[in-house]
Amino acid sequence: MTPAADSRWARIVRGDLRGPSDRLAAAGLHALSLAYAGALALHHAGYRVGLARRTRVPARVIGIGNLTVGGTGKTTATISVARWLADRGQKVAVLSRGYRGQAERGGVLVSSGSGPLVAAEMAGDEPYLLAEALPGVAVLAGRDRRATARRAVEELAADTLVLDDALQYQRLCKDLDIVLVDALAPFGYDFLVPRGLLREPPRHLERADAVWITHADLVRESDLQATRERVGRMAPRARLWEARHAAARLVRLDTAEEETDPEGIRGRRIVALSSVGNPSAFERTLEGLGAVLLGRARFPDHHLYQSGDLREILNGEGAAAEWVVTTRKDAVRLPLEELDRPTWVLEVALSPAKGNVPLAEELTCLLKANERT
Repeated sequence: MTPAADSRWARIVRGDLRGPSDRLAAAGLHALSLAYAGALALHHAGYRVGLARRTRVPARVIGIGNLTVGGTGKTTATISVARWLADRGQKVAVLSRGYRGQAERGGVLVSSGSGPLVAAEMAGDEPYLLAEALPGVAVLAGRDRRATARRAVEELAADTLVLDDALQYQRLCKDLDIVLVDALAPFGYDFLVPRGLLREPPRHLERADAVWITHADLVRESDLQATRERVGRMAPRARLWEARHAAARLVRLDTAEEETDPEGIRGRRIVALSSVGNPSAFERTLEGLGAVLLGRARFPDHHLYQSGDLREILNGEGAAAEWVVTTRKDAVRLPLEELDRPTWVLEVALSPAKGNVPLAEELTCLLKANERT
């Protein structure tokens, strides 16, 4: 789980310690991080010595994951990769854990390629979003991705599996590991969770076949160069590509049919509403489009919205807002009856950062290199 951006936990993670109680809390979190590191080391050792085994299925398996909790843009990358593969004639299925979905434990077919078959509460917000965004691509949710992989191959004849949130998932053999690093917080403040945001030590980037630095347009060149150099030291064999999340369109949430160019937000007074891993990237994108942010409604990642969650900000600092603007992931969980003004969804697409080749060219080179190894 990602901390709410304005929570005490988030402050401590960033190193913003305000007095003895914060220092004591940081020490306690550090102790928990050490315990987590020990458990992680045992987990990886089990695979190294053969006590734990990986399952191989008769399909190409492409993993998309990250080192840190939340905010790198995995869902956008998964959509982009799955769509590109499907356009090339592959029979693609996306496998997602379905975090917080009712079927997370038992697994469920979310889409056979024609849109969602179950509600977001059953599938989980990310699989439901994937099912909406990927016509022609099957989406399965479930914690045991060995089971959903077998189902995708045997029942749906999938020949290519895209494994969402995959770096930490070791139970399924992968042919290709793409790891996303967020330029805004690339190494999780250099502490494992819960003291920092790292799910694995940065040196584990050595397992990556490709590292994609996301939100590369939102940081200074000197910071980006430092990230490039550190990634290069830890993942010398990996292809490096840099990306930005480009605004694609705005869709009216309550009508679903009305849409406008992102430039339509210029000069609008808005409230930015999100429960994503990296709300600052979303908000900076809105500001870059020329929106006037009167309020920032931030909730923890995967937040289950309840009645009253939005009332305070819409009646307070956001009272003069013309629009509420949110993310596609939030849109599947929002109680529309709570929104008393036009609400728009900003849809984004993964695009190359300045000086990088288009995504299609990068994926073509990556797959060719993988086939030779």
